[in-house]
Amino acid sequence: MATYFYISFVPILLCALFVIQASEFSHSKVSTNVSCIDAERKALIKFKQELTDPSRRLWSWIGEDCCKWQGVTCNEKTGHVSKLDLHNPCDDLEKCILGGKIHIAPNKLKHLKYLDLSFNNFSTQQIPESLASLKKLEYLNLSNGGFYGDIPHRLSNLSNLRYLDLSSGWLVQKIENPQWLSTFSNLKYLDLSNTYGLDTKEWLSPINMLSSLEFLRLSGCGLEDVPASQHVNFTSLRFLDLSYNSLNSSIPLWFQNFSKLEHLDLSNNDLQGIFPAVILENSPWLRFFDVSGNKLEGELLKNLSIFCNLQVLRLGYNKFSGRIFDIKGDALICGQSNLKTIDVSNNNFNGHLPNQFGNLKYLEILDLSWNSISSPIPTNVGQLLSLRELQLSSNKLSGNILKSIGQLSNLEVMDIGDNQLDGVVNELHFSSLTSLTSLYFWGNELVINVSAS
Repeated sequence: MATYFYISFVPILLCALFVIQASEFSHSKVSTNVSCIDAERKALIKFKQELTDPSRRLWSWIGEDCCKWQGVTCNEKTGHVSKLDLHNPCDDLEKCILGGKIHIAPNKLKHLKYLDLSFNNFSTQQIPESLASLKKLEYLNLSNGGFYGDIPHRLSNLSNLRYLDLSSGWLVQKIENPQWLSTFSNLKYLDLSNTYGLDTKEWLSPINMLSSLEFLRLSGCGLEDVPASQHVNFTSLRFLDLSYNSLNSSIPLWFQNFSKLEHLDLSNNDLQGIFPAVILENSPWLRFFDVSGNKLEGELLKNLSIFCNLQVLRLGYNKFSGRIFDIKGDALICGQSNLKTIDVSNNNFNGHLPNQFGNLKYLEILDLSWNSISSPIPTNVGQLLSLRELQLSSNKLSGNILKSIGQLSNLEVMDIGDNQLDGVVNELHFSSLTSLTSLYFWGNELVINVSAS
């Protein structure tokens, strides 16, 4: 589900970051009065000749007017090639993959501002140093391109970059001496996920120089240390992903300075100590919060108002404790919650489930499994009409299963196994569960009374 949310959330964020850029790089086919410059056309032909294209994605690269070729955009006033978008467009990546060698003549394509070669397979080479001569580049996406070896530090010459994605599907690219990253003063988007070479105590220093940064993703980079005393200058940051590293410290308080943060993912590390709730209190725009798979402690659910604007809350596989949703008054979290995912599984939460679930009308996933929650299942769980997964297993739940659960027509998975539930389960419990694919009742004292049909 983390991947699902990341895929659905990122395009929204990027749209906000690059709406001006998108209009600047609109596709050449909307312009009928532009014809390409001959020297640039010949450079593109040379570029194509070095590629392998088994699916014939570049079949349109014929004729004199390269501004009408697939993936090529020209400046409407000057005719210079400004955009080359050759990312793999297929869901099945193998079907539309480009390979071979990259030969871009920077002296011929020197007006290029946008280059996207992502999700292809250029596994026979390192990232070409010639790309560093494309001085006007503002957008460079080489993610999952199959490159290997050292990432050339000469890319620091691209001082106009706003967007840089060098992420990989596996650890095959290395950043030598990461200090060169500090030169991108205009950068808003940086993704170096699954590269290596940042696993030193100095990884934060060069990135901290990027005062315009809004998106930072360093997932799976082998990071081990988070400096506690570092003065951090990420005042513009909206998206931060440090998941799947080896961070083994407590969470430093400078995280509370991210006043514009919308997405925070620290999952699958080795973070320890009490999570500082002040970080959430000072992040009013936060929509996605994932610290699952660590060793964090504290009673984070004690002040539920800090989750008012969240859509995704993931605390699973930690050492959090305290009463589950310790609610006073009638409101569960806020007047109306936007939460779609609540996963607090595999912690030490206890107490009773509240009877105020009606405010969670957008909730799709509720996972409270593997805690010490002791109460009946609340009567108004049947009001969660958007619910797709209900995971309550391995607690101390007691009492009957209410027939109102049968109203959850979107429910796909229900696991209430390993509790202390009793009573009779009959057809009324399943009356509208037309989407149900997985059902677990094990480890209770239930009587199943349904007809053979």
